[in-house]
Amino acid sequence: MTRGPHAPVLWYLLPAYNEAANLPPLLADFRETMHAWDDAPTARVVVVDDGSTDETAAAARGVEGLDVTVLVHDPNQGLGAAMRTGITHVLAHGQDDDLLVTMDADHTHPPELIPGMVAKAHAGADLVIASRFQPGAEVHGLDALRTWISVVASWLLRCLFPGARDYTCGYRVYRVGLLRWGATRYGPEFLNQAGFSVMVDLLLKLRRRARRIDEVPLILRYDRKQGASKMKLLSTAITTLRLLARRFVGNPRGP
Repeated sequence: MTRGPHAPVLWYLLPAYNEAANLPPLLADFRETMHAWDDAPTARVVVVDDGSTDETAAAARGVEGLDVTVLVHDPNQGLGAAMRTGITHVLAHGQDDDLLVTMDADHTHPPELIPGMVAKAHAGADLVIASRFQPGAEVHGLDALRTWISVVASWLLRCLFPGARDYTCGYRVYRVGLLRWGATRYGPEFLNQAGFSVMVDLLLKLRRRARRIDEVPLILRYDRKQGASKMKLLSTAITTLRLLARRFVGNPRGP
């Protein structure tokens, strides 16, 4: 289908589960980042309320000055389903030269990094990762066990799948055309992981097509997150290890 002139849109996807306390300050930070950004692109926010039992949807709609779409799951279906819903929405409404920012909704990822990440995309990167393993990265408020697991996971993934340093962080900028390629190439198996391993699998699949993957140092702010982490460490680790085994020695696309 032929389309007319199009100014690229910046899509901002936040999968959220019981984040009523964290979404307003996060969205306010995003709004301020956009206001302070010279020549900022048009921004459209997509919040996927994944079966929350609090007022997550109302909190997302209540932040003024942003174009916010809230998509609701009932019941909770997991991060993989929330990512699938959000990306499907962006592919249906966006164009290939748009950019999609994904970020945790718990206010641990600072939106202030977005302009620099978008600049790298404009310079030719198809995918930009906010990485804990780049010089200048900082981690505030994360306990020693989670830090150790992150380091070990990064080392293992870099050994098996060279191309990036941080495979697990969900703070990324994607070119929408790259996501559309993934959806076409893999069909229903593109986003087929139920939990947190969806972020690893998404990168493993897209790295086959991405012309360039860049990283910027992440400032991780667990010290300002309200509420407990949704990630179950043991089950996530086991699921991710099984996924890596399938992708490395087995089916590169399937379950």
